[in-house]
Amino acid sequence: MKLIIFDLDGTLVDSMGYWRNLSTDFLKKMGLTLKREDEDYMTTLNLKLSTSFLIDKFNLDMSYDSLYNTFKEQIVDFYSNKVQLKYGAIDILEYFKYKSYKVVIGTSTNKEFAKIPVEKYDLKKYIENIYTVESQTYAKNDPKFFKSICQENNILPEDAILVDDSVIALRNAKKAGLVTVGIYDENSKDTFPYIKAENPYSIKKLTELKNI
Repeated sequence: MKLIIFDLDGTLVDSMGYWRNLSTDFLKKMGLTLKREDEDYMTTLNLKLSTSFLIDKFNLDMSYDSLYNTFKEQIVDFYSNKVQLKYGAIDILEYFKYKSYKVVIGTSTNKEFAKIPVEKYDLKKYIENIYTVESQTYAKNDPKFFKSICQENNILPEDAILVDDSVIALRNAKKAGLVTVGIYDENSKDTFPYIKAENPYSIKKLTELKNI
């Protein structure tokens, strides 16, 4: 393998519970319910696409800018003051750096937000680049997202690994030809049986990557 792509939320940082609650809690205040399949779908979108999705899905009587800025303020506070790394994150990143692997992040999160925990926990010394839905112009529910990252690094998809907790992202990376490693996250535990069944590798902890 020549390239390792790590998802951010739910993989390197413990934030998927926050992201899921951000939308569901907002909708609950309005007497609305977000279906689980829509929650899973939204994990492949960035904040801009998620905001548009919610407004269109529920025909919300509020402007895009108003909802986006409401979410943005909360997200910046969470990433700046509350988010924690997943167990073994530094350990595995140091391991791959020692092994001279090229490591990048491929995330649905806007780069302005993703940079906060990366800088907070000094992950820049392990990560060569952050690829986002914005930078690649494709969401993670599209195989082209993963193909474009490989192309930019002059690497064939079969020479790249994706480590992700999203069943949808993993499915599309697999379609793109990448080797896929599904990782368990408590906030998406109901999809882990599918992740185990559909991918060549599945792990409970990041440090298990040393055995693959």
